[in-house]
Amino acid sequence: MVWLRADFGIQQKEGHVQTWLDQSGNQLDATATGTARPTYLADGFDGRPTIEFDGGQEQFLRFADGFGDFSKGVTGFIVAKPTTADCESMLEFSNGSEIDDIALGMFEDKWAYEVATSYFQSTTTIDHQRFSLYTAIHRSTVASELRINGSAKGTLAMPLPALPSSGVRLYNFVGHTLYEGGCKYFTGQISEIILYSRTLTLVEVNGIEKYLDTRWALSEQDSPAP
Repeated sequence: MVWLRADFGIQQKEGHVQTWLDQSGNQLDATATGTARPTYLADGFDGRPTIEFDGGQEQFLRFADGFGDFSKGVTGFIVAKPTTADCESMLEFSNGSEIDDIALGMFEDKWAYEVATSYFQSTTTIDHQRFSLYTAIHRSTVASELRINGSAKGTLAMPLPALPSSGVRLYNFVGHTLYEGGCKYFTGQISEIILYSRTLTLVEVNGIEKYLDTRWALSEQDSPAP
């Protein structure tokens, strides 16, 4: 459905991202809506490209209206390193706060996945020193799953996202949330996003996780200093 890579398809101006071009073929590009644009770092991730979001500057990117049908499930992969993780979304699709909402992000320093008022978190806290591979698998018949760096870190039975009555979602973001109660703009770095509007099989998930681990050398990162 959507494929954003920091090493390809970045339209920038003076070091800031204007448009992050979708590589899936669906032309679901993410675009800056004003002067608060994230920063392109050509070698910001161990010599590899990444996109840096400064939450204090309210930097984010926005998709066009759409993302209305996730009736066949959701599978999302994100390579990211959050600086803070209180209540932020890396990806969010909604028609307003708690309206038709789907959020791939973090809450209380744990990875989280939320649909409407149902959400669950990882069993471990977020590593702020290294990039992580976040995988959310929303299934229809068995428990949905959060995987971090290829390992299951949380499960919960969840209903599929309801199709909005309008057929579209109007507020679709990278690095922004409409949740209230102190939720913030994403602060940190994102290097790749892959999103499917269906539930992938475990074989497919393992293949994509292996691809992302190899592309970004995630397993080769130095361990954080004690």
